[in-house]
Amino acid sequence: MYIYLHKLFIMKTFQKVRSIMVCMILFLLMISHSASSQEVIGVKNTQAQMSKGSQPCYVIEIPQADLKTVQQNWGKKLQEGTIINVMEANGELVLANCVKSEFTIDTINIYSLLIQKENKISMNVFVEIDSVFFAPKGDETDLYSDKIDNNIKNYLHSFAVDQYKLAVADELEGEQKILKNKQNDLEKLEKDELNLKKDNSSFENDIDDTEREIVEIEKNIDMKFQEIITHNAYMKTVVLEADKIAAGDKQKQLAKEKKQMEKDRSRAKDDISSFKSKIEKNNKDIEHSKKLQQDKIAEITAHNEVITQVQTKLNGIK
Repeated sequence: MYIYLHKLFIMKTFQKVRSIMVCMILFLLMISHSASSQEVIGVKNTQAQMSKGSQPCYVIEIPQADLKTVQQNWGKKLQEGTIINVMEANGELVLANCVKSEFTIDTINIYSLLIQKENKISMNVFVEIDSVFFAPKGDETDLYSDKIDNNIKNYLHSFAVDQYKLAVADELEGEQKILKNKQNDLEKLEKDELNLKKDNSSFENDIDDTEREIVEIEKNIDMKFQEIITHNAYMKTVVLEADKIAAGDKQKQLAKEKKQMEKDRSRAKDDISSFKSKIEKNNKDIEHSKKLQQDKIAEITAHNEVITQVQTKLNGIK
């Protein structure tokens, strides 16, 4: 009795621990999903090396973006509203001696260093005003400096968000194409199964027709057999030699006709065996197709979840 109660206590304790662990796992998953549902891109101020030494700069990272695409789009973005072209020098993109009203009304130089990192692009942007690289003064009462700082950050943030959205939109499009291919595969499997079932239905009709044909052939064989018996009896009564020859020829003809009927019956039975073999093979193919369809449906369901996650990521980019 004591052993039974002890085992019962251990079992209940294990069940409680398991329930607590399941709840903890679900809670962690919820936190993880909540955290990953929003992708926030931030701009920060730092000091970094560039062609003119270590200077104040703005740094922003764009996840899963393509370096060449970002470089091209950044150059186009910088050139908006100005006739000055972005040049490349010392590995940097440079927009020199221009007015970018989105930043400030002063004439500025913008140096950009784009670096490919693992699954992201890091942008170091240096803004030079009156030969001095701009950095926020950290004094909230200095409204002019604070405004320029916010303008630059908003400009960079807007660009980075757009680039990240483009990258994720490409990812989403790629996943949707994969899903479409899987759906097409499923449709083909369903169509193949339907065609196999149609073939089976046709074979079953052929079997029915052939069985009726066999019944008719067997009737004719019986009739031919009776005709042969009757003719054999007649031959016993024939006296004239010419009549005997004619009767013998007819006997051979009757036997030939009966043999042909038996061949037709054998051929018809072989056809039925062939139809049944084809049906059996098709049934195996149908079962295999059903299994493949189940697997494909599971793939589609899983991939729909992938698409939902990518769409959630896209919607959460801020």
